[in-house]
This record gives sequence, C-alpha cells and structure tokens, in this order.
Amino acid sequence: MENAGAIPHVLAYNLSQLNSCSYNGFSISPSTGTANVLPNGQIRFQLPNNSIIDMKTSKMTFSVKTTEDTGVRLPQASQLFSRLEIRIGGSSVYNGSNFMHIVENVKVNMGKKKVCGVTGHKDFLDAATQTGKLLAANKSETYEAELGTDQNLFAVDLGEFAEIQPRLLDSSLIGQIEIIFTVNAANALSIVNSIPDKVVRGGDATNSITLVNDESGAAASTFEIVRPTFFVNMYSLASGGYSQAVRSKMADVGFLQLCYDNTLVFNQAWTGSSRFSLSAMSLKRLTAVFRRQSATTLSGAVPIAGGASGDVDGDGQVLGIYGASQANGQGVAEYQTAGEQYSLPTAAPAHGASKETGAAFKYDTAGGVNLFWKIQSAQVPNYAATVAEQAELTKHAYDIDEFGKARTLTQYLYNFHAFAIPLGIPEHPLDKKTISGLNTNSTNCFISLESTGSNRDVSNYDCFILATCDQILRVGEGRSIELIS
Repeated sequence: MENAGAIPHVLAYNLSQLNSCSYNGFSISPSTGTANVLPNGQIRFQLPNNSIIDMKTSKMTFSVKTTEDTGVRLPQASQLFSRLEIRIGGSSVYNGSNFMHIVENVKVNMGKKKVCGVTGHKDFLDAATQTGKLLAANKSETYEAELGTDQNLFAVDLGEFAEIQPRLLDSSLIGQIEIIFTVNAANALSIVNSIPDKVVRGGDATNSITLVNDESGAAASTFEIVRPTFFVNMYSLASGGYSQAVRSKMADVGFLQLCYDNTLVFNQAWTGSSRFSLSAMSLKRLTAVFRRQSATTLSGAVPIAGGASGDVDGDGQVLGIYGASQANGQGVAEYQTAGEQYSLPTAAPAHGASKETGAAFKYDTAGGVNLFWKIQSAQVPNYAATVAEQAELTKHAYDIDEFGKARTLTQYLYNFHAFAIPLGIPEHPLDKKTISGLNTNSTNCFISLESTGSNRDVSNYDCFILATCDQILRVGEGRSIELIS
C-alpha cells in the first residue's frame, strides 16, 4: 500500500483522551477602573495566572452611550477600538497598530472573520436599536438605558491574537498577561437625521432619499464605552500529565513556540503610488485598501451600492440591483459608516459624487485603475491587475472562493474594495501551522504599491497597506520569553 503512513482523517480510528478536565469562567474588571471610557482612552485588564486560558473565546463585553438627539449610529463593535496591545511580564508581545479597526474590518469584508449579529453589532441600524427601540428623527442609537442600564450588550475578541496556536495558553508558563484596548475616535460613528420612509426605486424627487444625512451635530457627537468587562474561559487538567509533558518538551528543546499573525499598517496619502520598507521573518500577505480622506471627520451614512437611488442624470430610472424582484420595486436599503468604506480610487465616479442619487457608484465609465506591487523592484504580479484580476488575486491571497461582504462588482468597487497578494503557501484550518512567508530580515526590503490607468484619483484618498506577518513567541524556563518577528 503506497503512502501507508498518511491516513486521511475520515479513515483514522485513533482516539485521544484527557482525564480530569474541568472548565470555569471568570469576569474581570479593568485595572483602570470601571468608569465610562471616552474616545482615545485606554482599558486595561490583567488576566489570571496559573491557568489554561482559551484565547479565542475570551472577550471584552461592554455597552455604549452616545450623544442624545444628534442622530448617532454605531458601526460594527470592533470599529469602536483603534488598537490592541498585549503584554506578558511587562514586555509587549502584540503591539498591533493604531488601525486595528481597519485590520478587523478587512477580515470581515474578506469573509475570514464573521461578525455575530447578537453581540457584534453586525449591521448598520437605521430605524431601530439593537434592543428593538424605534428611532425617531434625530434620535441617537444608544445603550446606556433600559436593558443596557445594568447589562453589557456587545463583545469584541482579541483580534489576531485570538487566533494564536495553540489557542489554549498555559499562563503558568509565562508572566502576567495584560490586555490594553484603545478606544477609537468619534469619527467611527455616523450622523443621520431621519428614519427611512420607503425605498423608492425610481426618480421621484420627493422620496429618493431613504436615510437623510445631517452632519450639523457632528461636532458635538461622541460616544463612551460603558462598563467594560473581560470574561475569561479557562480549563484545568487535574491529572498533571499535560504539565509534565509540556515541561518535558521545554527541557528537551529549550523552549515552547506559539505562533500568531501580526499585521503592520502603513498609512499614506494616495498619490498614485505608496512606498515603505519592512524587515520581517515571514511576510505572508500584502493588502491595500483606499479610504476617502473625508472619513477622518464624523460624517453621514454610506449606502451599500445596489440599494435605492433616484434619477442620476435625467436619463430615466436607476433601479437597485436587487430591487426589480421585490414587491412594487421596494425593499430594504443597507448602509455603512464612512470609516468602514473602502473604494477603488477613481476619478469617475468622483469621490464626492452624490450618494442620494446613486451617481457615487455609477462605474459605467471609460478608463481604469490598474494596480500592482513592487518588491525590491520585482513586479508582483507580473502585470498591472485590472478590476477582475484585483478581485481574483485578493481572493487567492485570503484563500476564499467568494468575498464575505461584496455581492456584486459595484459593491466591491464602492464599498468593500481591497487588493492583496499572497507571499506564502495557502493554509488550511486543519493543517499544522507552516511558516512560509517571504523572509526580508537579511535586507531592508523596499515595497511599493503602484498604479496605472487614465481614471485614477491621486488627491482625495488615503492608502492603508496591511502587511500580515507571522510572529513566534518562544517560552523558556523561568517564564522567560523571546519574540521572533
């Protein structure tokens, strides 16, 4: 029998067993106090020692209070935090970046991470809150009263560190673990001033806007994180066999290794190209997203392309992409905050084109914006990628068959655009972790994102480049740690 040593999982009858396994959960208050935390403030937690912690399911829960009567709407829960830092024994092992919300949003758009509709504030809510309270004109979405008076309603995980391998971390082997969340700025919100009446699919000027944006209250609008609490899921193995096996491994090799992703974010104003340098043990993926520079200020809601719209330029009705199949041509429109919108930087449609009429996402225009990367002057891919090639390369880089959010080409271009390339071999969830990314430690590697085409906008967008690297945490005797990146 050929290759007899490689038995598929579906044919393997072996059984593993651990005796005396027990579970318990603990709720931890922040070491910075339980007071409400304002934008740009920090929330710190110290995790228990001498326990086996499940890093994937241990999360921070909280509620949110917003400014009343200014029409505030909330983004996904993860967008309320701009940075996550994790320290072990006083040393930073995950420093992330000041753009954690962008890293998390891109993973959701790609379908690599799912948002829970119950605790993740998955959708942009226009007419009612998460708890079912109707929102009249100019009313803000807030959760410090009613059910939220003494209940936490939302939860966020530890981002990339939640995917650490192995996911059960024995804290008795390392020093004190400290978790630090930094709250995002107020521009993570959106401002609106009316509820949707009905979704009109034609050119009726009196009803062509389903959700009116009113930014007059933006300067006074803000939010607070209410009652942040960290709950920890922990296990214990009373037999001691696991601890003995771990310490035996440490004695044989000298250390234990844990691996997780660490995405570095480089932010520049988009001028047609973007350049940076990077030294990394394993650069596994490069991703670029483009955000309008106006997103740095608190602004109105952004429609998901394919929803309702009016008459763009007098040439007849502009139907929503799915509208014709719905009763009377009416249906539910979808929105996102300006900070969650990533678009291909085109001159036409212009960055400031009307969202209410649909001109903003009318991509039926001549000219293109082709993109490619250069790594030490070597072009990757070996051609300037068109729109379809950008989409296919991005799916290949994230090892997906379809995007998690974009359902149409227009949505990909207007709401959820990204351009990525892989620099390591594809990974499978059931495979043992393999580090195969590009090693640039021996050189100060210069990387650039370049563009060609006659339809480029080089004045009104910011470019965010996400460099996803493998990071290894080595744990030795005496709770010593070493970080390899």
